[in-house]
Amino acid sequence: MMFKPLFSSRAVLTLLFPLAIVLSPTLAAKEFGDIQQYHENIQPSGSEGIINTSVTATTNAEGVVYLPAYEKGELANYEVLSGTLIGMPERIDIHGREAYRYRFASSDSLVTLQQTFQVKKLYKEKKAKLKYSHPAGVTRVSYTFTNTSPSTIDDFSTQLSVPKGTELYGVVTPEWSKKKKTFTISKLDDWKVVTVNRSALTAGQDVETKVRLYRPAPNIKWVLWTFVILISGALLWKRRDVLVDEKEAVESAPIEEQK
Repeated sequence: MMFKPLFSSRAVLTLLFPLAIVLSPTLAAKEFGDIQQYHENIQPSGSEGIINTSVTATTNAEGVVYLPAYEKGELANYEVLSGTLIGMPERIDIHGREAYRYRFASSDSLVTLQQTFQVKKLYKEKKAKLKYSHPAGVTRVSYTFTNTSPSTIDDFSTQLSVPKGTELYGVVTPEWSKKKKTFTISKLDDWKVVTVNRSALTAGQDVETKVRLYRPAPNIKWVLWTFVILISGALLWKRRDVLVDEKEAVESAPIEEQK
């Protein structure tokens, strides 16, 4: 006697598919570790960029954490703030993307560390394309972060510093929105910075920051002061006859009138 199954194979797959979507981030975290927080602070060094990162992550069952690498960047320094690191970080290829592998003594444990990267041509300025009239010398700087690690970054933020000697002419990307705050502009340690925040940044996902810069002429203040002095001198010279006549009138007036 044959029994008819309660659910067809298609129905079972339909039920399991949403469950797989829900569980996939958890399974990935178990396999590759989890990155709770990844914060970047970027400052210029000529055309290069110095990226200081602060990271909070959880190791996988083997005590490993995979962190993003930079295409044109090299790891210049790192410091483990919590957790016991075994050996040195390695730059490896995983799932077709390069990432840094940190191996710690404890599995499934919370670790914190700081990294410093030197990235070539991050601050390379290009001529800005503007539709309307604008001051001469407006340029743009573009920076794109790519999550090259196999893990999802729960909380990501990047701070792009405006080079000294330039003014921030505008933020192109991300676009400004009335509905939600897409970026912030603030002062940090004598630097003007553009901050972009993202949540749930999956593997391979990008975050682009593009700004326009204006570099004033270095002698513009002296030009303005010279212009003001020349104008003042010209006005005084033009009124010289009036001033002389007034002085002579006062000197020639009777003593009684002067009193």
